[in-house]
Amino acid sequence: MSVRKLLPVALLLAVISARCAGSPAEPIGTVSLTQTTTTTTTTVIPAINPGTPSASPAGTGLAGATVFTFTTQPSGGVPPYTVQWNFGDGGAGSGTVAPHVFPTPGTFTVTATASDSRGLNAQTLPVTVNVRTVTGTWFITFERSSSSPLPARESIDLVQNGAAVTATINDTTNGPGGLGLGIGAGTVSNPRSLSVNATFANAQPAAFAATLIGTVDSTATQWTGNASGYPSCPCTFTAVRSSAPGVLSVPSR
Repeated sequence: MSVRKLLPVALLLAVISARCAGSPAEPIGTVSLTQTTTTTTTTVIPAINPGTPSASPAGTGLAGATVFTFTTQPSGGVPPYTVQWNFGDGGAGSGTVAPHVFPTPGTFTVTATASDSRGLNAQTLPVTVNVRTVTGTWFITFERSSSSPLPARESIDLVQNGAAVTATINDTTNGPGGLGLGIGAGTVSNPRSLSVNATFANAQPAAFAATLIGTVDSTATQWTGNASGYPSCPCTFTAVRSSAPGVLSVPSR
């Protein structure tokens, strides 16, 4: 065989060999992979806070007369909330704002229990209120001018029964002509106001009616205000109580 015949055969074999050995395979499809990640979130619910209770007026009032308003504001937990009050005198109330009148005197411890929508509850710290009466003998001194015929001191016996107050004047030693022997009635209103309408039936030279309107202090031992109806009034007055609550010396007479 001549060299000219061998060359085409050799080239053909080389081309076939190259295609079989070096040509890349054609793709037969596309594969995709998706990965999903799940994240867990934990919600922490704070414990219910029943709030800090407060009383208005702040801690002191008159039995059967003062309308106390107790307030607390819960937080935390899962709203809405319910609030139940224990007034310490056998009475109960509900709501974040609760009014209450104490029928008898004494020192009372008031608490509230707050509950959330899950039924979990917590109790507040206590708030203490002192409830007093105006019962006792009150010695009244008037702010008067040197020319006023008013007595230097008058005494009135007050007796409180619930919100009602009665006043009895039985003092024949003060003032010209034995001013006194009168009777009267008074009323108490919130928070510590006291008004007494008194008739001095045996006053000399003629009977007269007087009105004393003032405020009893937080210890229920001092009563200050304005008087009208007395000779040379209106004028201011100060009255101190001769007996408990608290230790109070009897003014000299």
